[in-house]
Amino acid sequence: MATGLTKSVIRAVYSIIFYQLMIIVGVMLILFLLKGIRSGLSALVGGLAYWLPTFIFARSLAACAGARAVTRFMVVFFGGEVFKLVLSGVLFICAVSYLPIQIVYSVIGLVVAIAAFWAASIVCLYRSEVKI
Repeated sequence: MATGLTKSVIRAVYSIIFYQLMIIVGVMLILFLLKGIRSGLSALVGGLAYWLPTFIFARSLAACAGARAVTRFMVVFFGGEVFKLVLSGVLFICAVSYLPIQIVYSVIGLVVAIAAFWAASIVCLYRSEVKI
């Protein structure tokens, strides 16, 4: 059974993922309006190359957030982080190699996704009931 702390952590994790996706979509829409559909879609693909592995990583962390075994949580955390980084790299390289996208805007989307993750994390931590 999930405790109040566990529920709060899971809610914060999903909030971070949601806000990150909203920022990626917002940048995509801005580029779409200013530079055209191909630029906007390129930014979206670049952003999703980081967001999708982050989402998978967050789901795996949320699944063991209530675990009492610290070792299990640390293994999932570090293993998930390595998986996230490798999968992000593979997805980005595949997107640039096989899709008709503009590399500059894909890199912009990737950088925005990384920055959005950290910005959303800081905002959610600041607003959280859980204080560190």
